[in-house]
Amino acid sequence: MMFFVDQEHEKEFKTFVRRYDKSGDKEYLAAYYVLTANDELRRKAARYIKPDGIGWPRIWEQDWSSGYRLILQLGESLFQSSGEVEFAYGLRTWDDELFQVAIEAVMLRRKGFLRLPKTMLA
Repeated sequence: MMFFVDQEHEKEFKTFVRRYDKSGDKEYLAAYYVLTANDELRRKAARYIKPDGIGWPRIWEQDWSSGYRLILQLGESLFQSSGEVEFAYGLRTWDDELFQVAIEAVMLRRKGFLRLPKTMLA
């Protein structure tokens, strides 16, 4: 079973996956999962998810704490298959919630839709 921070996380994640028909795209699944993870990420970053892609430059213009910057670096790296993320730094920086988000995002990127329950996008 997938971890979601709260019901809003699950709802927003599902909404973006369905709206932009990305259920088969592991890169988008991982990015959407990170960008919708909690209230702060949704408020500052989710608005830059558009039909033609994700506005990472605009996301980076927002004010982020070090923990959020690192989880966003992970999300962007999983999305673009490039960049470096100091995962060990995340182990010291993330609270339990963001750590679990990081693990789930990595698993989504690795396994994709196969990791999602069949009823996930219903």
